[in-house]
Amino acid sequence: MSEPTPRLAILGDADPTAAVRSAASAADARLADRTEADGIVAVGGAALREAMRAVASGDARSVPILPVGDGRHAVDPEYATELLADVVDGLAASAAAFEGFSRVAHPVLSVETAGDGTGPLAAADVAFVTAEPARISEYGIAFPDGDEVSMRADGAVVATPLGSDGYAAAAGGPAVSPGGGLSVVPISPFTTRPDTWVASGGLRVTVKRGEEPVALVVDGVRRGVVAPHRPVRIETAATVDLLAPTAE
Repeated sequence: MSEPTPRLAILGDADPTAAVRSAASAADARLADRTEADGIVAVGGAALREAMRAVASGDARSVPILPVGDGRHAVDPEYATELLADVVDGLAASAAAFEGFSRVAHPVLSVETAGDGTGPLAAADVAFVTAEPARISEYGIAFPDGDEVSMRADGAVVATPLGSDGYAAAAGGPAVSPGGGLSVVPISPFTTRPDTWVASGGLRVTVKRGEEPVALVVDGVRRGVVAPHRPVRIETAATVDLLAPTAE
């Protein structure tokens, strides 16, 4: 009996998406919705974050994702079209082994603001930003090892390895490799020698002053205002496998 035809979901609105769809069809993949797909190709950063949140939340099947674009963890679009046949072959294999690829686990974060275990998911970063530009607030960060720090700044950002080279890097944080933890960075801190941290697990962020409203921004989308003195818990909700081409 022949292997079933792999189902591939291709997400993204950029120009390369059409070329990726053509390459997938040429590789005998059946294009499908993400809820039914055996694998996902995400073209562009927004599509990748959407796909990762969908897999983590159960809105898509727990399948590997090939990121396509110009990000640190993504495959160049032209090269991706050459690799699609190998991806389809990997999806068709019963052991789900991908020749020429490694499966790298990336965390997706839960952001709990109400104390009831619910909240948005973040594939890239969670930012706390004063609603008015250049207005200082004070933030408390509680780390999983019991350490706590306090800082005065315009805001703070907690980034996954995927997001650590984005907003967090622009604020002065390090780029973190998968499995390396979460980058924690103050935004425009009120000090000449700011600290940054890499947290080994989940943490709590508290707005310690109520004079300035602080917005919660998750993967670039504003999610409301953070109540002062009420910790926001940031934990790993799930890990999602991204496909990365191995060196020749």
